Amino acid sequence: MTTSRYFIPACLLLLSAFTSCQKVITLNLQNTAPRYVIEANVTNQPGPYTVTITKSVSFTQDNVYPTVSGATVVITDVTANTTDTLKETTPGNYTTSVLAGVPLHQYTLYVNAASNVFKASCTMPGVVTLDSLYSQLSGFRGNSYEIVPVYSDPVALGNYYHFVEVKNDSVMPSIYIRNDQFINGRVINTPLGGSDGGSKINDGDIVEIYLECIDSAIYQYYYGLQQSQNQNSASPADPISNISGGCLGYFSAHTSSYGTIVIP
Repeated sequence: MTTSRYFIPACLLLLSAFTSCQKVITLNLQNTAPRYVIEANVTNQPGPYTVTITKSVSFTQDNVYPTVSGATVVITDVTANTTDTLKETTPGNYTTSVLAGVPLHQYTLYVNAASNVFKASCTMPGVVTLDSLYSQLSGFRGNSYEIVPVYSDPVALGNYYHFVEVKNDSVMPSIYIRNDQFINGRVINTPLGGSDGGSKINDGDIVEIYLECIDSAIYQYYYGLQQSQNQNSASPADPISNISGGCLGYFSAHTSSYGTIVIP
């Protein structure tokens, strides 16, 4: 809101009237019942793969999410007809023992937590390899840098991408997603960050970029998560999960390749 530097006498006469009738507005932030949160990934990289199960907390509670133990978690490679019953290695974390992620294979997830059943299906896309990385000065964050991933989008339309940025061994919270609606079949060298934010990268930083090829449902999930993190949103909605049963979270079978760059 812009405040004018110029005032007219009538404003001064009305000032005391407005200040004497201020109203305090109390927001009714209702607590919601806890919901299961499932985060499950299968990739083309060597396993084991992990499924994490927690419960959400109310708005007024600390952001400490209770882990869920004792669940039955099963991932099936439908294409290879292979089933893996996961073991709970630490509270709320379930890991595979025999499963291997293969591009173009279909995978299903089954979770039974205290008789609450959740199911999902996802087909791993084909591989798109991260060819190289380079850095350039950012036009949006002063003298810091932005990272440019270079990769070739396949000729076939319908590819979706999610980028994970790790700076100095810390995963950055920014969500970078792309589709090939307007870049189909091209060599892509668009920087991450820019006007949409992102982390500030400085001299001497070590940055890893992971290029994940995801399916359309996971793209929509990350898009919803991106919108919910938008500070301009007054009432953000939960991102649409591809898991049935009423939980939060996602089940993603995706390919992954990565590169590392050291800022001079």
